[in-house]
Amino acid sequence: MWKVTCILALLCVASWYGTAKAQYVLVLKNGRQISVQSYREEGSMIKFSGLGGEIAISKEQVQTIRRAGEGEGLGPPSLAVDRLPSTAAPERPPAPTKSAEVPANVTPPIEEQQAKKRAEEEKAYQDKVKELTQKLKEMRERYSLITRGNSGPEPSFFTTEEAFKGQQADLISRLRDAQYKAQGLPTGSASQSPPFSLNAPPAYTEREKELSDLRARINQVENDRQKLIEEMKAKNFETGSLFLD
Repeated sequence: MWKVTCILALLCVASWYGTAKAQYVLVLKNGRQISVQSYREEGSMIKFSGLGGEIAISKEQVQTIRRAGEGEGLGPPSLAVDRLPSTAAPERPPAPTKSAEVPANVTPPIEEQQAKKRAEEEKAYQDKVKELTQKLKEMRERYSLITRGNSGPEPSFFTTEEAFKGQQADLISRLRDAQYKAQGLPTGSASQSPPFSLNAPPAYTEREKELSDLRARINQVENDRQKLIEEMKAKNFETGSLFLD
């Protein structure tokens, strides 16, 4: 009992002695406060200087440790007695966010370049086939008007003399083509019989020559168009909407 009383007395004296230049305040569980210039921890003890020597008290007796001058309950949260007070780390500025924009000088991935090139090539094929398709439709309509008197897809009866003459011209023009080819002569190339030819076939009339040339152009456009479509199929390009009705 006498020993405990002496320790408490010493603590009171140490508290009074260091108040003027105290840096920390040790708040004990019994409500007493001890002002000290500094302290250190050693095992289960808190040690500080006082009365010309060093005083040690058990951590179990300490409620909290705070800086001197801070009002009770007004300062920062109480310090744990199992570590020394530390200075709060300075706040770091937030890291700059990276922009989602791709710099203009960055080259797109090789896969993206290949896909773009393939799409451009496919569109070029489609545009060319559509151009040939339109041209083919126009020539077929012209041929139908000359030989049948109408441009529809369905066959019709020859109700006019002009339509009848057109059908006759078509049949004779096809016959002339066969005769000229048999002798190795260019079809539809002359309105008169070719010179220097033995047993030359009769010459084309103007209408027969027009039909022969028109058939030749239609066949050429059909072949060019079909060749493009076959190339598109080989490259796995879309061809579903490129066929004629």
